[in-house]
Amino acid sequence: MEIEKLANIEITDEDILWVEEMMGGKVHFDSASVNVLKNMDSVDIQAFPGSGKTTILVAKLAILAKKWPYSNAGICVLSHTNVAREEIEERLGNTEVGRKLLSYPHFIGTVHSFFDTYVSLPWLKSNGYEINIIDTELVHSLRWNKLPRNKRYYLEMQYKSETICEYRDNIGNIERVKNEETNELLLSVIEKTQKDGYFTFGEMLLYAQKVLKEWDEIPKAIQRRFPILFIDEAQDTDTFQWNLLKKAFNSDGELSIRQGFGDSNQAIYGNLYADDTTENFPRENALVLSESRRFDSSISSLANTVALSKAQMDGTDNEFTQKGIKHTIFLFEKENAAQVIDEFGQLILDTFSDEELKTYEKEGVHVIGMIHDKKEETKDNQFPKGIYDYWNAYEARKANKRTTPKNLIDYFRKGIEEFQNNGEKSEQIEWICKGLRRLVNKAKECNYIPATGNSINAIMKLLSDEQKKDFRKLLMLLADFGNLIFKEDWKSMVIIMKKILSLFETEPNEDVNKFGKWVEDQEKSNENSNENSDDKKLLPNYYVYCDEETKREVDMEFGSIHSVKGRTHLATLVLETFMKSHNMKSILDYLCGEPPKRMKSSSEKRLKCQYVAMTRARALICLAIPIDFVDEKMQMKLQQKGWNLKIV
Repeated sequence: MEIEKLANIEITDEDILWVEEMMGGKVHFDSASVNVLKNMDSVDIQAFPGSGKTTILVAKLAILAKKWPYSNAGICVLSHTNVAREEIEERLGNTEVGRKLLSYPHFIGTVHSFFDTYVSLPWLKSNGYEINIIDTELVHSLRWNKLPRNKRYYLEMQYKSETICEYRDNIGNIERVKNEETNELLLSVIEKTQKDGYFTFGEMLLYAQKVLKEWDEIPKAIQRRFPILFIDEAQDTDTFQWNLLKKAFNSDGELSIRQGFGDSNQAIYGNLYADDTTENFPRENALVLSESRRFDSSISSLANTVALSKAQMDGTDNEFTQKGIKHTIFLFEKENAAQVIDEFGQLILDTFSDEELKTYEKEGVHVIGMIHDKKEETKDNQFPKGIYDYWNAYEARKANKRTTPKNLIDYFRKGIEEFQNNGEKSEQIEWICKGLRRLVNKAKECNYIPATGNSINAIMKLLSDEQKKDFRKLLMLLADFGNLIFKEDWKSMVIIMKKILSLFETEPNEDVNKFGKWVEDQEKSNENSNENSDDKKLLPNYYVYCDEETKREVDMEFGSIHSVKGRTHLATLVLETFMKSHNMKSILDYLCGEPPKRMKSSSEKRLKCQYVAMTRARALICLAIPIDFVDEKMQMKLQQKGWNLKIV
């Protein structure tokens, strides 16, 4: 059925030429992209890595914003990391259509923030609930500490932790234990803290589920308000969220249309243990963006072997194609595991010039694996179990972390980075509060707020009840400035932080002004400073390989596969690791281009992780596998697929 509000909106060839010019003339859309841009039906877009998915979505939004005739109905764009919003801010922020998209009546934000804004919060407020803090870790901790010590001890003996302190599946349901008195106490604490305005992110979605189930007119109102819904990175939407979206935006297409953009091959969530199986994306008859502009066919053909989708990815020739780069599998004796890293470093230096390494320094060279957090010693039959078995200096808890930020603005940037990585606002709030703690201490010229594992609690303890309310409001304002902070934003944020200082009966001094000044992002600051340019070598989990003969060097950053999702590398080395069984050994048939007729249930997660890992690099992809996992017959098949083999 045709959507009445969209019936007169048509995207033409002239619109596409206009948006190409609007985007600086550096973007040209091919026929597959044009097909996606013009389509105004409920359809999904299966977009392979490097296919320009987000650019196409932003271009489509710009065209729609230009043509949009309604002042009380808008376009809804949902994602998990606000990448689409950042792209709009970066490409269109200074244009009229960009400003339109980022303001009423349109909504561009996360799935959580959408349901909070339009469903959960209005219902909670209309039913007399206060709203103070929405944060999972913070609320878990608050509720846990409200339990008597003997009850906490009992729960710990049942192998339970703070995470038990929230509703599950439905409002009023909890993870129950055998002791009924403890269950009743947990329910009482949750209910009391909710009345005081404290909710977890998950509970907010449960309230949205409750409201949508009980009030049929609300989905209709949502669809009238948002006749078109775009979901970016749709593969990362879990089953619970899909059910909410299908309820809010009725799948029959009567009042609204839905388009999902994503790559089903990359449906891995924030950690290895999440349930990332979903049949909701893509729907049948999806449009396909098969051409990757990140790498050429030498990489796409290798990555296709571990793709779950029926459609295949095509590569595009780039500046490295003519070099005939050798994508290499290092087959190593187990006692030589550490040597693999140096072999990879030497291959990097043999493959790329210093000029190329400098040009792509920001993308960098990466060494990644499925397992990176060491919880116990590796048994002989598990070796190599994690990244740490290749480089014993690797520290999982410092992965992708930087040393203590030098400037206040970098605490905010670090918080934004954490939020983008895991979608949890609590990490972002914690980094902001770490910065505010230092700010107050500099103003007081003493260690007024002690450093603890929870900075927001440390700050709150020193404020009165009335001041706490003011602080929460100011803190939320600081956290809502978006995922890109511009110089003009920072001026407004400094005014807010002066109000926070006044809560502590202090004001800026010279040290505060120096700490709080605007600086460009840390990487640019380091490039432009007179400080030692080798600072990167001091960062955790950076390995520096040096060729003893030429004295040339290359930096390699270590991390988990999950930590690099969405990023582009110059070169990537994927390490064999162990979770119940060895990862690449388990999917070796796929890597050889001969998948089994029936897929094992455990293989889907491995294949998705491997696919993400093998589609990061624009120029060179390498694997490291123990040689006793790969017999001579397998070695021959791998070579036939295009791999170069190197015995270590």
